[in-house]
Amino acid sequence: MNRQQFTLGAVSAGAAPAWNGAPARAATEVTTQFLWVKNVEYAGFYLADDGGLFRREGIAPNFLAGGPNLANVEAIVAGGRADVGVDEFEKVVDAVAHGADFVAFGAIYQRSVAGLLSLPKNPIRKPADILDKRIGLQQGAKIFIDGILRVNGLPPRYTEVPVGFDPDPLVEGACDGYLCYVTSQPLTLDLRKVPYVLTGFERLGYSAYGGTLFCTRAYLEKNRDTLVRYTRALAQGWQANRRDVARAATLAVNTYGAALGLDLRQQIAQNKAQLSFLESPEVERHGLLWISKDEVAGPIYKTLRATGRTELPDPNRLVDETIVRDARAGR
Repeated sequence: MNRQQFTLGAVSAGAAPAWNGAPARAATEVTTQFLWVKNVEYAGFYLADDGGLFRREGIAPNFLAGGPNLANVEAIVAGGRADVGVDEFEKVVDAVAHGADFVAFGAIYQRSVAGLLSLPKNPIRKPADILDKRIGLQQGAKIFIDGILRVNGLPPRYTEVPVGFDPDPLVEGACDGYLCYVTSQPLTLDLRKVPYVLTGFERLGYSAYGGTLFCTRAYLEKNRDTLVRYTRALAQGWQANRRDVARAATLAVNTYGAALGLDLRQQIAQNKAQLSFLESPEVERHGLLWISKDEVAGPIYKTLRATGRTELPDPNRLVDETIVRDARAGR
């Protein structure tokens, strides 16, 4: 594998360099709690760290692994054990509805990375195809399918089949559809040469951000400049990942997730799969990691109401667009 040199100066539109030849600042530690294990899902963080982008912005990053045994990202951030959390937007909203004072200041993925897998002989391509099917769902995931059906004006007429994070139940015929991460389980089937039909949540009418970056309001108010510099470096890390997916995958396998026994080929495939989720028309206008109050107030809250959520925080208080905007502007 050719391990390409990561060039700090090669940053294109959407991730303006902040330092302009200035010397590195004294480092401020920022601890980030991931939702999942240290695999290539966090490629931009690794490239910003390994490539010196955080260092040039005066940030000393500390990454805390998540995983299946992680109780709650929000509790860790609220308790001060991490400064920044990375989680599903819905969970941040739920925490605020229960009294947490969080601010969402960025989103890695511009749409949900969840989807439904099915087999070609019995495909799920649209919401109505879910009806009367057996749907494999992980614990707590029923709310997503109910929301998809409700937002499309359809009855919750399907059978829930409890499953884990391996798509074997679909292949073995225990279910007709399987809730997956588009960047994960389909790749498993690709490696096994199993044909499948993949329908992303966005095509099913479910709107959400993924990989939401959030912190407490108190942290933002006290450390706003630090957060802007952190976000600038992180956006540049994700920009670098656009150019070289193998680099971050190699770092995940050999460095950040070295204890996990990750497969390099799978990590490269996963990184390629997640690239399109970084993009949106608004990202083209505002830069990577953009999060929009209007998007939250509109289609995302429409989706969340369809899942039965009634206590939705004011988007103007929940979302801060200025962190990404100032990070891009070099302020």
